[in-house]
Amino acid sequence: GNEVEIVEVDNTITILFPYGLSVREPDPRVDEYLDKLAARLKVTDETVTITGHTDNVGDDSYNMKLGMSRAQHISGVLVKKGINVKRLSIASRGKSEPVSSNDTEEGRRQNRRCVLVLNKKQ
Repeated sequence: GNEVEIVEVDNTITILFPYGLSVREPDPRVDEYLDKLAARLKVTDETVTITGHTDNVGDDSYNMKLGMSRAQHISGVLVKKGINVKRLSIASRGKSEPVSSNDTEEGRRQNRRCVLVLNKKQ
């Protein structure tokens, strides 16, 4: 469970973090993936909502901050790759929206995530 994992379903991309921090060191796979995403965004007018989530280790305010730092990290990488920050919105749900049980390591891993949703211009 020490690998970053990227899961794509339709216009939703989930990046799973294998560890408790928002950033340990730049993960080449995340960087490569965000390269592709930035290239796509350069030819579309899509906006991206980036929401950080955490497992239940730690208190609410810690996890809200951690979720936000995850979202800011991903957003910051996209901006460095040339995406206008106005097209990116970031949020944190902390530990309030687990997708899996926090009782197991695998479940906690599923909860340590950033979810990116690509939104078409209306």
